[in-house]
Amino acid sequence: MATGIIPPNAQLSEAAKYRDELYKNSYSRLQHLTWRAVNVHGKSNTEIVAVCIQVDSKWRALVDHLMPGQDWQAVRDSGIDPIAHGTAGWDVCTIVAAMCPSIANEATEKPSEGYFKVFVLADGGATIFEIEPKEQVLM
Repeated sequence: MATGIIPPNAQLSEAAKYRDELYKNSYSRLQHLTWRAVNVHGKSNTEIVAVCIQVDSKWRALVDHLMPGQDWQAVRDSGIDPIAHGTAGWDVCTIVAAMCPSIANEATEKPSEGYFKVFVLADGGATIFEIEPKEQVLM
């Protein structure tokens, strides 16, 4: 699994632990989304980022922009906290940098060769990871 910008021995806040858990639970899907960005859509890792966003959070306007008209209520009604997964244009880096100035530099840096930037966004803030694209059989 790719590492985020959080040092491995860091003491994580509850909000950071939540974002880390979101990332771990979404890892295969995020790998597949970035694989599709490269292999189906011909995009590079400096054109597209992957996102994993807690829908009912301060990031709701971004979710609505990226996925307009999505019926999140059906997810809520099933007792699940809705989480948006997808890819987005590089301009998301600027949005995250503006909303989380303490990680602005990291938000706008290019990812490592062969990896895509992943933003995990929730009420408690943002965590940035890098992920290697991989085709997955999604169920």
